[in-house]
Amino acid sequence: MTDELRHHWTLHLLDEDSARHEAQLAKHPDQRKAHETRLAAARKTLAANAAQSAEAQKQRRVLEQEIAAFDTAQARFQQQLERVTDQKQFEAVQHEIAAVRAKRSDVETAALELLDREEGLAAANPTLAHALEKAENDAAVVFLTLDTEAAKLNAELAALAAKRADAVALLDAPARSLYERLRGLRGGRAVAAFERGACGACFRTQPPVALQEARRRQRLLACDGCGRLLMLAPEDGAAE
Repeated sequence: MTDELRHHWTLHLLDEDSARHEAQLAKHPDQRKAHETRLAAARKTLAANAAQSAEAQKQRRVLEQEIAAFDTAQARFQQQLERVTDQKQFEAVQHEIAAVRAKRSDVETAALELLDREEGLAAANPTLAHALEKAENDAAVVFLTLDTEAAKLNAELAALAAKRADAVALLDAPARSLYERLRGLRGGRAVAAFERGACGACFRTQPPVALQEARRRQRLLACDGCGRLLMLAPEDGAAE
């Protein structure tokens, strides 16, 4: 194998490592978003429970004021009832008292229903708060793990970039220019290895004559599919 091919193989290995690191980093936003979505949902549910409880309490207090007003009206009619001497007036006041009692009963029923709703919402609150706490704790663990992994991957990518710069410098100007151009056009992977007679990057099957030529390990070939530089591993490296 020529020195030029060895340099390209070194670059191929470095680029493959970089691609794996970048692929791992690319998963982080979705992993983070999944927990952020879960957190937001738990917070929204807890806040909605609190808002519904507050609204039920507000409505119940309004009804309690109405009940108090009915009690005042009933007491007033009761006093009138004690003072009337005419049967017709007596029956009229009794009718008013009955009407007030009926209205009070309806309002009291509504108030009790709201109280039941408040109690149900209050009972659900600890469970919802616990769900939020768990989501926060889980997210904190995942975010710390992702941040730690990202720092490690980025440090390794920087090291790989430095090694790649040293390896690229060993190529002559035309080869270096071609490599850099292909790397920019092909997602950071300018060189691919033959794998079972196909390009290891785009997986397109190559002509048999190309594989025969690659076995000589004297020059780089170009993939018929993606245009990447194509070669076999060094003879002291991976199997063909």
